[in-house]
Amino acid sequence: MLDALNITEEEALGLAELAQHDLAMARDFARRAQAAEDADEANRLARSYQRAARSYRQTLALKARLRRDLAQADAAVASAAANTPRAKPGGAAVARRIGELRGALLRLAWDEAERLETEEEDAADGAEAPPREPDIETFAWRHEDIAGLVTEECLKDSFCDEPLDDHVARVGLRLGFAPEAIARWRDLADPPAAALAAEFAEPDWESSA
Repeated sequence: MLDALNITEEEALGLAELAQHDLAMARDFARRAQAAEDADEANRLARSYQRAARSYRQTLALKARLRRDLAQADAAVASAAANTPRAKPGGAAVARRIGELRGALLRLAWDEAERLETEEEDAADGAEAPPREPDIETFAWRHEDIAGLVTEECLKDSFCDEPLDDHVARVGLRLGFAPEAIARWRDLADPPAAALAAEFAEPDWESSA
């Protein structure tokens, strides 16, 4: 993250090049100082060597400082990203998932309502009981439960995170639907419009007491 410290890639490469030049000059002055026969010339070259060596060490120190600062900047960005609250899903995604989840759960509720009235015990003569109408009242109660639970689910930031099948399975099990029915919810029939419109008033237990 060179941008975090306001240094460009070109400037970073230039810093590396400076270090190379400093090292080359220090080596050259050292070689010439050792080879000088005149004491004054040797001292002058030695001082030049020391300045070049010091410049090289400072360049290396600056590079090390930049690496450390860059690592700290990366860690700070990563920490900020980890602590940033999860963004809520967009309106279109939420609306689509609401419809898909509610539709799947209503299929399960209708399948349950049909089975409640058709899974009768055999008649006394051993013949199966004739088919009966689905339990519309049970379906109506289920319909209300589904509406409330879907509303509760869509308020979560993670509402659209999991795959639809996993979402249906989790909420379907919470509602008590049969696991085998949940596994094949895509193959189940949608409830008819008449069943969706059915409403039943809650019994007045006080007046019936």
